[in-house]
Amino acid sequence: MSAHAQTMLDTSYFDSPIKHDIILAGSFGELRTTHFHAGIDIKPTKFNTEGDSIFIAAPGYISRIKIQTGGYGRVLYIDHPNGYTSVYAHMQSFQDSIEQYIEQLQLASQSYEIDIYPTPDKFEIPRGAFLGFLGNTGRSYGAHLHFEIRNTKSETPINPLLFGIGPKDTRAPTVPSVSIRGLSPDHQETHFSNYPTRQLTKDNYTISNGSVSIPAWRIGVLLQGWDRMDGASNKNGIYRIEMSVDDTLQYGVTVDSVNWDETAYIKTHVDYADRKKNKRTAVRCYEMPGNTLSIYDKTGRSGIFPIYSSKERNIEIKASDFEGNLSTINFGVTRDTNMQDQNPTFERLVKYNQDSQFILGRSTISVPNGALDRDLYLSYSEYQDDQRTIYSIHQDVRPIYKPIQITIPLANMDSTLHDKICAVHIADDGDLSYQGGYVLNDSLMFTIKTFGDHRLHLDTIPPSIDKINSDSKDYQTFVVRDELSDVVVNAYVDNQWVIAPYKVLDHTLRIYTRDLAKGSQHLKIIATDAQQNRREYIEDLSDQN
Repeated sequence: MSAHAQTMLDTSYFDSPIKHDIILAGSFGELRTTHFHAGIDIKPTKFNTEGDSIFIAAPGYISRIKIQTGGYGRVLYIDHPNGYTSVYAHMQSFQDSIEQYIEQLQLASQSYEIDIYPTPDKFEIPRGAFLGFLGNTGRSYGAHLHFEIRNTKSETPINPLLFGIGPKDTRAPTVPSVSIRGLSPDHQETHFSNYPTRQLTKDNYTISNGSVSIPAWRIGVLLQGWDRMDGASNKNGIYRIEMSVDDTLQYGVTVDSVNWDETAYIKTHVDYADRKKNKRTAVRCYEMPGNTLSIYDKTGRSGIFPIYSSKERNIEIKASDFEGNLSTINFGVTRDTNMQDQNPTFERLVKYNQDSQFILGRSTISVPNGALDRDLYLSYSEYQDDQRTIYSIHQDVRPIYKPIQITIPLANMDSTLHDKICAVHIADDGDLSYQGGYVLNDSLMFTIKTFGDHRLHLDTIPPSIDKINSDSKDYQTFVVRDELSDVVVNAYVDNQWVIAPYKVLDHTLRIYTRDLAKGSQHLKIIATDAQQNRREYIEDLSDQN
């Protein structure tokens, strides 16, 4: 029985969607790069092998069927009479009647991607019925079932463990380190050297760390950690974190549900700069003023507290999993009297809680209310690199939660090339990522979701299409990719559109052998990128018949 049984829902309503023991590759609320994980990732019986049977978790009807080249891939949504919806994502294939229904719609619309909402009487399914097979479709890095339970009305994902669906777990979370940040009155952070913890004491999972002296008036504490469950080595998310200061609870977070509208604020829930620089995920045990996440305890405290030179503050952090397995960190903090004031260099102070529009250099920048988690001392510069203007819009150490609009004039550019111009973000290693944009009044307007270096880019290069060797007798495989943006891919056999699954993650396109029937004369694949550059691949099939 869970230590959090008081929050349990009806644990007898839903069955497991698989017949083998549940072993997780990912937990609910796990800290992904841009979002909280909204379900549990169930491993297959054989490592990274598709084909395990999936069954409906409770009686209901299929309310939505979606097929994507990315995202959840092939996914079913099933509404249940108790007010919840179960979700089965990254499936390899559906049971025959659903497959036939989907294929008819794909052929009629000439689109591989489908998003439909069948009527309640179209697919009524009894408890335990077969739904299809576990797969690796969409934005999936390995075979697994992504399983969710949502509130049907609000679509808010709920932790499946609250319904009794989850793995055996006898292992306490691992908490290898804490870090401390000095905080100014407007929540600007001072980064000190990481304050490492000792190894866990295996007997009682308690760490005693002595004390540390920090040159700041007030501080926030960050916790690095993860939870390993029985049967797997995956570093899953921690279910509950509590921080007390001098025996008073200052901060608490429990991951029982995740609101889709708030999930972007994961970038303030963790230390974004630390993750970008060191590939390390540390949870802030304090809240920034613009953080709208509703997963925190309503203590009336933000987790930020003052420290003193004459009195030690005693800190206790508890990290526990759903089953109540617990790890504890204890340490003390005093204020170092060797204080150092920091005066930031900046071009513009941008308030986090109001709309702002201003001009810096050649850029008009529009920042919506809620795009920042605290006030930003924005730095900005323009410089030339290989005869191109680079627009350096702050450093990529502060996250963006709502898109920021940038407008840059297109000086002396041939108007016939306007449809090929776009914005790109330049990573530290020089890689370009597509930002898009559109031309209005001889200026390019685009939005950014990441600070850093940007420039204008003329994209006239179409995608590439390459056939690769495949061991499968069921399909031929092609790699279809663009150097910059996503692509739209369509395939035709003798000028008839055919269903050709495309996976955006590895850029692979499959042409089924059944569609390359004896007597077919030619195969044509058309790939179009976001700037409407187009590539055609034509293969003569007559020699293969």
